Amino acid sequence: MSYNGWTNKETWLVNLWLGDVLDADKEEGALITADHIESLVDQMMYRFEDESGFVRDMMNCALCEIDYAELASHYEEEE
Repeated sequence: MSYNGWTNKETWLVNLWLGDVLDADKEEGALITADHIESLVDQMMYRFEDESGFVRDMMNCALCEIDYAELASHYEEEE
């Protein structure tokens, strides 16, 4: 299922919330790769490590849906 032109809502949300950070990283010369984006998402999720099992499981399900390659491709195409 497509969501606002993205593969899914989870991928769209990463771009929505981290797009400005990724743009700034790119302006500073960082290579925006799938690994770079996943690392940023991991940093954001780190603060929820101590959440209940239910919340952690729900977040893990959502994280598995993110298409990091699609996100990285989006920033490569903007060059």
